[in-house]
Amino acid sequence: MKIALSQINTKPGDIRGNLSKVKLFYEKARHLQADIAVFPEMTLPGYPPLDMVTNPAFVRANLDALARAVSFVGETACVVGYAEPNPFSKGKPLFNSLALIHNRKIIAKRRKSLLPTYDVFDELRYFEPYWQNLPVRFKGRKIGLTICEDIWAGTEMLERRLLYKNNPIREFKKHGLDLLINISSSPFYAGKHKTRIKILAEMSKELRAPVIYCNQVGGNGELIFDGNSVCFDSKGRLTVKARSFAEDMVIADVSSPPASMRSPKTPLIEEIHEALALGIKDYFTKQGFSEAVIGISGGIDSSVVFCLACKALGSGNVSGVLMPSAYTLKQSVKDAFELCERAGVKPLIIPIHEIYGKYLDKLFKPVESRRIDLTMQNIQARIRGSILMALANKNNRLVLATGNKSEIATGYCTLYGDTAGALAPIGDLVKTSVYELADFINKKNRLIPLSIIKRVPTAELKPGQKDQDDLPPYRVLDKIIRLYVEEGKTLSQIIKTGLDKKLVFEVIKRMESNEYKRKQLPPSLKVTKKAFGSGRRMPIVKSFEFYY
Repeated sequence: MKIALSQINTKPGDIRGNLSKVKLFYEKARHLQADIAVFPEMTLPGYPPLDMVTNPAFVRANLDALARAVSFVGETACVVGYAEPNPFSKGKPLFNSLALIHNRKIIAKRRKSLLPTYDVFDELRYFEPYWQNLPVRFKGRKIGLTICEDIWAGTEMLERRLLYKNNPIREFKKHGLDLLINISSSPFYAGKHKTRIKILAEMSKELRAPVIYCNQVGGNGELIFDGNSVCFDSKGRLTVKARSFAEDMVIADVSSPPASMRSPKTPLIEEIHEALALGIKDYFTKQGFSEAVIGISGGIDSSVVFCLACKALGSGNVSGVLMPSAYTLKQSVKDAFELCERAGVKPLIIPIHEIYGKYLDKLFKPVESRRIDLTMQNIQARIRGSILMALANKNNRLVLATGNKSEIATGYCTLYGDTAGALAPIGDLVKTSVYELADFINKKNRLIPLSIIKRVPTAELKPGQKDQDDLPPYRVLDKIIRLYVEEGKTLSQIIKTGLDKKLVFEVIKRMESNEYKRKQLPPSLKVTKKAFGSGRRMPIVKSFEFYY
């Protein structure tokens, strides 16, 4: 039996476009004489559809698309995901479902049993969990058809606590299977593919059956889907793997599997680089934009974002804007120019010192304007933000914000200033990871001048300013952020790692008191287990106590 893993890049709400991709890839699978063409979770509505599925017309359109898929599916069967109305009188109005189509008929439907409600997921808001999943008989084989989360119960993919009362894989083991197929829309974070590979290998050995895993690819808002669809034989050996971060179709012959292969060991920073480039590209193209505007300062953050944008959109579609003030060092200007030159981009220079002076004249008395306080610094950032937004509005472009996770965590950023933009590509990378990414970029293309990487980080909003005037050293700060935000450690656990108790208190208090800023920031592309965004829901107004 030959299975075509059809790893496509869908778009939430683009039901016609998603159906067109299904038809295109289905024809490829038919031409290759596949027995079944398998597509990702929520194939037709796109994933995640969120509140679009609360619109009855949207659900009807997704059912119409399913009917059209039925009309062109012949001897090569097809598995597609869709939103199915709940026919029962109780429960949520929809199921997250799949249909097995063969010879212009739906011969089986299966509904998702395990609905995630952690991190970025909130599927119980829309869907009713189904209570059973029985194998399907097809071409003499007993096949288990599952949807994403249904295969992760009791595995290290989830939290340590058992989240669900039932376990579909355990039930399948009782029935016995000849093949397990899983259609998935599993968002990326660095290292997740390695975990999936380990779990799926063990699962195939436990079931004594081949396991097919077909995952979505592409960027949809803050989420990036890495693809990496795979097939394991009944002995837990990897036999087929689709590409990472790109549409692909691969054929898995589960009757006569090829020799086992090794899963490529990709460095995490390379995964992150590819994910961010795809996330930027799809964020733009899926919304009808093609050009980006970036404020380049000669600093590490803006340089990395600039390079990512050039990779994602092409350097001809990236505008680098240098906005020097009286406090901008000559070296910064030189570095920014060199960065643009290496990428083949002509920088736009708009000095802001005259605009800044007029602000001060209008707002403050002369004696007040002598001391460059926080208000004065923020005015400069907001002038730059306004310039970038004006250039974007005028030319139908989007601004990419350049803030990193360390700044976002501690509030070391200016609302409506350096935070202005449609997307913050590196908003889920701590500062030390930004440097690591810069090194990776330079290993391939030498785009970022070495002086940018070596210089002491500074916002250059007043003479002699350094980030470390206001923040702990980044290697310490980033460790606290990772432990507290990404790993969910308590204060006691963080202090036990050898960090200074007072410093830990100060950093976490600063993190907790800047929630109002984070609620107003552009979305960040998620590349870690826990990002600021939809996966971390904190009240803005709250009293913070030092809970141990």
